[in-house]
Amino acid sequence: MQVTSRYQLAAAVFLFQLGSSPMFLLAGPAGRDAWIGVLIGFAAGLLLLVAVMLPIHRIEPEMNLIEVSRRYFGPWFGSLLSFSYVLYFIYQAVRNFREFSDWVILYLLPSTPLLFILAVLMFISSYAVWHGVEVFFRLTELLCPWIVLMYAALFASILASHLIHPELLEPVLEHGIRPVVAAALPEVISFPFGEMVLFLMFWKFAGASHRVSRATLLAYLSAATLLFAANVLIVSVLGPFADVSVIPLMQITSMVQIGEAIERLDPVVLLLLFVGVFIKQTAYFMAAVLSLSELLRIRFRFAIGPVGVMIYLGALAFRSYMQQVRIGFKLNVVYHFPIFQIALPILILAVMLIRSPGTPKIRRADDGGIR
Repeated sequence: MQVTSRYQLAAAVFLFQLGSSPMFLLAGPAGRDAWIGVLIGFAAGLLLLVAVMLPIHRIEPEMNLIEVSRRYFGPWFGSLLSFSYVLYFIYQAVRNFREFSDWVILYLLPSTPLLFILAVLMFISSYAVWHGVEVFFRLTELLCPWIVLMYAALFASILASHLIHPELLEPVLEHGIRPVVAAALPEVISFPFGEMVLFLMFWKFAGASHRVSRATLLAYLSAATLLFAANVLIVSVLGPFADVSVIPLMQITSMVQIGEAIERLDPVVLLLLFVGVFIKQTAYFMAAVLSLSELLRIRFRFAIGPVGVMIYLGALAFRSYMQQVRIGFKLNVVYHFPIFQIALPILILAVMLIRSPGTPKIRRADDGGIR
C-alpha cells in the first residue's frame, strides 16, 4: 500500500498548508494583533489535528475518509457523508482554480479570456492527477526545498531593506484578547489550519501511522512558523494598512530596494503564489477524484473527467474575483468549512471510538505499519 515516503508526506503537508496563505494577513480584523490571532488559530488547529484527525487515521490506518465513513456509518448514511465530502473537495478545488485564474489575468495576462486560463490550468492539474498520488507527492518533494529557499531569500531582502518597524506591533492587545479570538476563530482554523482534513484521503499511502504522525506534525509546525513570521512581517511593515491591501506581501516586495542591484521582487512573490495555489488546487482535485472513485467503486482515472468538468464549470460560476473572496471569507470560513473540518471529523471519531473501543488497529499500525 505504501507509495510515499515520510519526507514526501511532510513536503506535501508543508506546501499545502502554505498555499497562498503567507501572501495575506490572516486574522485581519484583529489589526496589529493579527499575529496573535495566527497563534490562536494554529493552537486550535493543532488540537484538532492531534486529538481528532490523526486518531481517525490511527484507528483505521489502511482506510481513507470515504472508506471509514462507509464502514462506520453504514451503506446509506456513510454514502451520504462520503458524497458530502466529495462536494466539499470539489468546491475547495473550484475556489482555488478560480483564484489562480484571476491572479494570472490580473498580474500576467490581462487580455486573456478566463475560459482559456481555466482550461490551461485544468489541463495541467489533470495531468498531475492522472499520474496519481505517488507522482504528485514526488513533485512536492522536489519543490519544497526551493520554496523554502525562496521564502528565506524574500524575508532576508525585506529585512535588508530596513522596511520593518517593530513599533507598529504595539500596543499589544490594546483592546483585550476577545477581539483577537473573534478574528481567529473559526476563520483562521478554516483557512488554513483546518484544511488538514484533506489528508485523511492521503495518509493511508504513507506507511505506519506513528511515522505519519511525526511527518505531519513536523510539517504542520514548520508551515505554521512561516505563516506566523509572514504575518508579523506584514503588520510590522504596513501597519494599519495591512488589512486593506489586496496582497500585502506583494505590496511589501514592491518596496524592496537593496543598493542599485536588487529591487521589486514581485516576480518571486508571483512564483511563490502560483506554486502554492497549484499545489493546493491539485491536492483538492486529487482528493475529489479519489473520493468519488471510492464512492462509486470505479477506476480512479475514470473519475478525472467528470470531476474536472464540475470544477471548471464551478469556477466559471463566480461573477468576479471579489465575489469569490466575499463568499469565501463571509460565508465559507465561518459557516460552511467548519462543518467539514471540525464538526464531522469529531462525529466520525466519536462513532469510531464507540464501535471499536479496543482500537486494535492502532497497536498494529504502530508496531508494523502497512505492508
